[in-house]
Amino acid sequence: MKSHYLFPGQYVVYREPCLVTTILGSCVAIVLFDPVRRIGAVNHYLLPEPTTAAGEASLRYGSVSFAQMLISMQEAGADLQRLQAKIYGGARVLDNLNLGESIGKQNIDFATRVLAAHRIPVSGQETGGTAGRKIIFNTTDFSVEHQLMNDRTSVSLSGTSSALLHRSVRAVVVDDSAAVRTIFSRVLTQSGKIEVVAVARDAFEAREVIVKHRPDVVLLDIEMPGMSGVKFLEKLMQHFPIPTIMVSSLNPDDDAAVRALELGALEFVHKPDQYDPNTLRFFAENLVQKVIAAASSADRVGKSVRVASQPRATAAQNATRAGEGIHTILVGGNGGAHNELAVLLKSLPRDTPPVLVAVSSVAAHLNVFINKWKNTCGLQLRPAEDGLMPMRGTVYFAPADQHLSLESSAGKTVMRLRAKPPVCLQIPSSEVLFESSAQAFSKSACAGVIAILLGGFGSDGVQGLLKLRDAGVRTVVIHPDASSFAFVPQAAIAAGAADDVMFPEEMAAALMRLRSKAAV
Repeated sequence: MKSHYLFPGQYVVYREPCLVTTILGSCVAIVLFDPVRRIGAVNHYLLPEPTTAAGEASLRYGSVSFAQMLISMQEAGADLQRLQAKIYGGARVLDNLNLGESIGKQNIDFATRVLAAHRIPVSGQETGGTAGRKIIFNTTDFSVEHQLMNDRTSVSLSGTSSALLHRSVRAVVVDDSAAVRTIFSRVLTQSGKIEVVAVARDAFEAREVIVKHRPDVVLLDIEMPGMSGVKFLEKLMQHFPIPTIMVSSLNPDDDAAVRALELGALEFVHKPDQYDPNTLRFFAENLVQKVIAAASSADRVGKSVRVASQPRATAAQNATRAGEGIHTILVGGNGGAHNELAVLLKSLPRDTPPVLVAVSSVAAHLNVFINKWKNTCGLQLRPAEDGLMPMRGTVYFAPADQHLSLESSAGKTVMRLRAKPPVCLQIPSSEVLFESSAQAFSKSACAGVIAILLGGFGSDGVQGLLKLRDAGVRTVVIHPDASSFAFVPQAAIAAGAADDVMFPEEMAAALMRLRSKAAV
């Protein structure tokens, strides 16, 4: 029997036998069936209706998707008077992001209303709760296999992942400083979400406690006596892969930091150089989020970003003419996004429109990353400069400790750098870049902007991407399966901020064609 995987923002109608599979978090699927003609249909929508009066008629909205699905069923020969329905999804998977009333509940309520309005009886419903669902719809007999997904299930495209843990994260702290071990242990334990199961002074003690306790996350100092943290990380990833966050007091441009990321470290934490309450409060919140996010990435440790079997550079170059209407590309992300960004940048053609990047994990080690990537990337790579107008063929990176934004000045769009407090726990913040761009560009100019959100933890970039999309910008979110930290892309998808969900090696060719609607 034919099979089909249904992505968010799509629907299908089948007259022939087919097994249609989709995975739902806060999204909802309405399954329709004509029992006489045996025509089945199912959609997967992210939000009930456009968030603004001028919102685009996109299949990501239930109101648009359901109406189009009915038309397609009628065209396929179904009698709308005979239709039966089932409803699935609408879990509360993103309540902790404070995105307003539960998106899942809004989606469920819409499905109930629209089916009642069309007098279509509902013969089955599995909705709500806190767990995602996988459904498999058999179009020949209206049967639907329904599976709840637990908190260790691999990520889905609509917000369900092991990032939403329902138990304490078990951590080991490895540092030669007793003061640091005490501060880290206290901060993590007081969160109520993390249990420090052991501490270690060096790599040799670390090996013993890791084997004994098998923690979810290791916090590992770079500089330690006997064996450096980087050397120990290399051995750890070879023999006992485990989510690891490096702890450092080194210069952020030190090669050891980037080497640790290459070996598989998920993120960095810099030891606080001040111990006043305000500094420690921010440090504690940031540390806790990183540890929880790292624990959720256990199934990705030791695995690289998926790479296409065929190079995409030629396709990207051929697509340039179709993408001539694009004038700006925005890229956001945080933890672990450096690998995803590297794949994207080296595939872009030389005459790509200006690319503005606000990725905090790259900004913290910017000089090392620029020197590393410049030999494999056809574009110029440089730090952003305040007041400079972005130019074609150049990638501009937000530097460490400064937010990058766009501003309209004297009829031109220029970059602005500001040293301001963290936004969504990030400096630089994707949220700042995205929100400022939504204000800097006119409605007509937004049609030439592409915004890409890579992986990360927390909520940085989610609301900004949604605002950009509502302003008319085309939005792309990395496929969660390609991300070390899948929570941010999942949150963006579930919030309805994604026009397209792609693997990083697909983006270069696809983004140049998005304006023509010819691809993806």
